[in-house]
Amino acid sequence: MLRALTFSLALACGICTAGAQSAEPELRLPAIPDTLKSAPERAAYLIAHFWDNMDFADTTMSANAQFMEQNFANYASLFPHTDIAAILPDAAKSLMHRAEVNRNAYNLLAETADTYLYEPESPVANEGAYMYFLQAINESPFIDPALRTRYEIQLQDVLKNRPGTKATDFEILLRDGTTATLLEKCKSAKATILIFYDPECENCSRLVEEMRRDPDLNRAVSQRHLNIIAVYPDGDEEEFGKAEGKIPGGWIDGMSPDGKISEEELYSMPTFPTLYLIDANGKVLIKNGRPAEVVDAALSI
Repeated sequence: MLRALTFSLALACGICTAGAQSAEPELRLPAIPDTLKSAPERAAYLIAHFWDNMDFADTTMSANAQFMEQNFANYASLFPHTDIAAILPDAAKSLMHRAEVNRNAYNLLAETADTYLYEPESPVANEGAYMYFLQAINESPFIDPALRTRYEIQLQDVLKNRPGTKATDFEILLRDGTTATLLEKCKSAKATILIFYDPECENCSRLVEEMRRDPDLNRAVSQRHLNIIAVYPDGDEEEFGKAEGKIPGGWIDGMSPDGKISEEELYSMPTFPTLYLIDANGKVLIKNGRPAEVVDAALSI
């Protein structure tokens, strides 16, 4: 179970305190040097030194799932406050290396990173951050061999269509029987919301209905500033037929011929619906985004 975030950081004024109502003890954190004034600098320092007082050989802490979850949640809550690409590759590698004193502790730390950074329902989910932990895990000989395949597959998934890279192109069979490609359609608007859905998915139907009622989205689509492409990736024409009429008329509604998207695992789709935001040049802006995040970003372009 994901534990509540009780961590409080006064990054601006230099005070670092733990939440008073925490259910589990929290690590004693290092004092932030007075020379670090900005919130990003202070957050970066804490990310680098958060675990300095952690003794992974002490199994009362390192084997305590609740303790590790609470502190990892606090740690992950720092990531949005700084440039993790500059600090987290080394920090994640150092943290995983320090846990190599105990295989159970190492496995628990890896599992906790998975739960908090990779699970879509986590309040601190951050696939970009998790990538650095996966790289550290996959480079280490210490991970339990029985778990290695899991983390190898996850790393492959995380590296697909990352923000900043060009979206993998694919063919779309449209309702009228014609075909198009994703990147062709992306060129016709400033931004494209790509939704992978399943006709039987209730969450998909709810999302479509919420978006259908959004006047700002409707305006952006009608003015051709925004494309919304709904794609059924599995290639079952009978299932696709069940969704006819459910996708708003101004959207692009299609399926993957022969289910190539799913069969070849072209995109990461941890749940249905899965949303991506792509610009006119085909660059991925948001991967596996929360609906509100994707819609807000799309309307701001």
